[in-house]
Amino acid sequence: MRKEKGFAKFFLFPEDSYSVILLSMSFGKETLGFFKDKEILLLEDDLLLAKRITASIEKTGAAVTHCQNLEQAENALNDLSFEAALFDLNLPDGESLDLLRRKLVPEYTLTVLMTGEGGVRSAVEALQLGAADYLAKPFDLDELPLVFANADQRRKNARIRQHEKEKDKRESQNLFFESSFAEDLSRLEKILEAD
Repeated sequence: MRKEKGFAKFFLFPEDSYSVILLSMSFGKETLGFFKDKEILLLEDDLLLAKRITASIEKTGAAVTHCQNLEQAENALNDLSFEAALFDLNLPDGESLDLLRRKLVPEYTLTVLMTGEGGVRSAVEALQLGAADYLAKPFDLDELPLVFANADQRRKNARIRQHEKEKDKRESQNLFFESSFAEDLSRLEKILEAD
């Protein structure tokens, strides 16, 4: 095992429990468990890469639905529900961004885009359309749980910040209301007590 950019990088071999132990020490149980019991949509036209990604994700306890083109992916999105999706950008019948542009991917589906051409513009557009992150090909398959877990944590943190803002706004409105009408509220309370 060698360290690179703050995380362990190595290859998992079947039946190699030492690799699993090292991986869990490097990434943490919550990162490794991201895919467990989830439905994942994989949109990838390269069959060899798709098989490798599918095997890697299924090892973690997820169910993977693999599509090779936009039509198959659209049908899968209409028929099934997915917690996460991994899309190749360039496909034989168009760009996977079309699924995001047409709002076919539900908001609750954590979507990561893969691009092999260093397509920074496409990656930025994907993020603007609701994708959670992107990966530049080639990438280490061991990065997948980390990328999805980090994207999920960012989404949760954004929701928490939004809820806190809304709570602060309600509290400030209540303070304004209470201070403006404090005298009236006091009178109403006295009337209610008398009744």
